[in-house]
Amino acid sequence: MIAIQKEIQKCLQNGSNGVIGTIISTEGSTYQKTGAKCFIHEDGKITGLLSGGCVEGDLKEYAFQILESGIPKIVEYDFQDEGDLVWGLGLGCNGKMDIFLEPFLPKRGNERAVSINAYYKAALTKPMHCITIIESAEQSLVGTKWMIDPDSEEFPEIENKDILIDYLHQRETLKNGRSMIGEKCELQVFYECTTPPPQLMIFGAGPDAVPIVRMAKSLNWQVTVLDYRPAFATEENFPDVDRLLIYPAGTAPEIELNRNSYVILMTHNFLQDQLILEQIFTKDAAYIGLLGPRKRTNELIKTSMGLKMNTEIDNIHSPIGLDIGSKTPEEIALSIIAEIMLVYRGGTGSKLSDVKSHPLVETRSGCEVVWNT
Repeated sequence: MIAIQKEIQKCLQNGSNGVIGTIISTEGSTYQKTGAKCFIHEDGKITGLLSGGCVEGDLKEYAFQILESGIPKIVEYDFQDEGDLVWGLGLGCNGKMDIFLEPFLPKRGNERAVSINAYYKAALTKPMHCITIIESAEQSLVGTKWMIDPDSEEFPEIENKDILIDYLHQRETLKNGRSMIGEKCELQVFYECTTPPPQLMIFGAGPDAVPIVRMAKSLNWQVTVLDYRPAFATEENFPDVDRLLIYPAGTAPEIELNRNSYVILMTHNFLQDQLILEQIFTKDAAYIGLLGPRKRTNELIKTSMGLKMNTEIDNIHSPIGLDIGSKTPEEIALSIIAEIMLVYRGGTGSKLSDVKSHPLVETRSGCEVVWNT
């Protein structure tokens, strides 16, 4: 979402046009799932992948048509059809996906472009909902959007009461997906619900924090590094970080945390870690991980009255990271980022070959050999 928003912002500032592509439905196995996006600039540059790179060239041709006509379009790809393999679109993933392509035209309509940019910018910091008409007997309605902050008391005026009723019915459990509207299903909308990227807070600006920041930024996460040592917390050491905060030694900085905050403690200072943990443990962070062996963490907890009396103390992730045999600082960073991703996105942490229940098939001398996994 960050990369898409940056491209939209650039277009708005430069007065250039582009096309936003959104997967509105999938079936079977696909590279990306419903809600994934890309942005196709008028110069042909594509930001974001909707496939493994196999449909992007084709999407670009559709995008040029849409830039010329200004009319949104649904493009369908069926990877289950062996015919796709012949003309180079088959991904071998045995699935289908529909992509809604809509023009982003600051040159023609600045008010709509500003509104769309505001939505994407807001989605970087809080959950947002968007309703888009993707099919209608009245072509002029296609592409109509309503952007909604689900936590706000303010609500946009939705003229079509059937859309309003359908949205309110689904609002509390809204998921990315299509919905038929009206008794005769005369139009179709796409509901989009966004979640902001993780806000990663790293206490400790030592050399071992550098690969963690680098990996987190490669995932387009928002990253803040905090340290009491000005010589460590520098832009030279962390050129890609979003924020650098320096606080006095022997104190715990006052920071705002929420359910989208993911905290790593790695100051390598026992008392400093303890002070910070005592403060942030009263806040509503989604994840708190502490670098170092469990023995050190237990000692840190036992010597703090506030921590040892806290019934939620077992929620601390210590030792931090997943057990993937990491040794080098980069490998340890990968282990830590992987554990945070597990908490953020959900999953099992298992090998996909163990999770999937599909059999592996091999043919030998005309005989089919099946291994069930």
